[in-house]
Amino acid sequence: MVYLALAVACSLAIGLLFKHAGREQLDRTSLLTTNYAAAVALALVLLAAGGRTVADGLALEPSLIALGVLTGALLIAGFFMLSLATDLAGMSLAIGVMRVSVVLPFLASWLVWNEVPSLAQGAGLVLASVAFFLIAQHKERTPEAVPVGASSPAAQTQETEPDGLSASSGRVFAVLLGTFVVGGAVDVSMKTFEESFGAGNSRVLFLLMAFGVAFAIGAVVVVARGLRTGTWPERRTLGWGVLLGIINYGSLEFILRAIERLPGPFVFPANNIAIVVLAAVLGVAVWDEYLSRVNRIGLGLAVVALILLGL
Repeated sequence: MVYLALAVACSLAIGLLFKHAGREQLDRTSLLTTNYAAAVALALVLLAAGGRTVADGLALEPSLIALGVLTGALLIAGFFMLSLATDLAGMSLAIGVMRVSVVLPFLASWLVWNEVPSLAQGAGLVLASVAFFLIAQHKERTPEAVPVGASSPAAQTQETEPDGLSASSGRVFAVLLGTFVVGGAVDVSMKTFEESFGAGNSRVLFLLMAFGVAFAIGAVVVVARGLRTGTWPERRTLGWGVLLGIINYGSLEFILRAIERLPGPFVFPANNIAIVVLAAVLGVAVWDEYLSRVNRIGLGLAVVALILLGL
């Protein structure tokens, strides 16, 4: 249970760091690129020190390499979308959408690998789909919702977000939809690895390869932009990126260790539910995020859906 709690804490810390990065207007691409560089470095250090045993190697056949490249691209794209969604919609809704994207690997398992869901899981798929649309209904805080004489940070950021982004309902929905699709696609790619290559290849080494690809993609963008504009990452962005990378790797490491000690059907729903609930609490309590009644119903349905999907 300790590892599961640490995995939840790391995932929440990622959301908090994205929220801070948005408020400080840190460069997203540089932040995420540094994050993956730090995660790869930490993984290599732990492997060299024996902190993580690798039972199997990694057969670098073309199809596996292609899957690793795709997974790496999805990882950095998913983190970018989550960061942007956190800015525009708030940590509560961004993380809620990311977690209900688990319906996509469930659908892939059903349609591609003929893993027919149970009745409870089928109900969970339906509820999760409804939950997404309720969570993604963006509504600005009205003046009546703010106490007289108070200046709400949430109300201010709903009007104009960092980087000059307008938090219109259509834009927020599009960003949350992108977060949902890309987040689910990452899980589908991992499911593909397990089904097609998992028997003779190390999941840890595959993740390390995907992280390396994510770093390479980000590095190309950062260097190309730097050469074109002369703008290079600030030292503070690099520092926050290193911290994000350590936390990011920790979230994966701790969930893997939790799975080794606890049943997977318990670990994944418990992890997702705890993150959805605690992210909503932290978003409202720490950042004064506004959740409409529809949003709250959506988050509640997401929790129920995640419970059903774990049965």
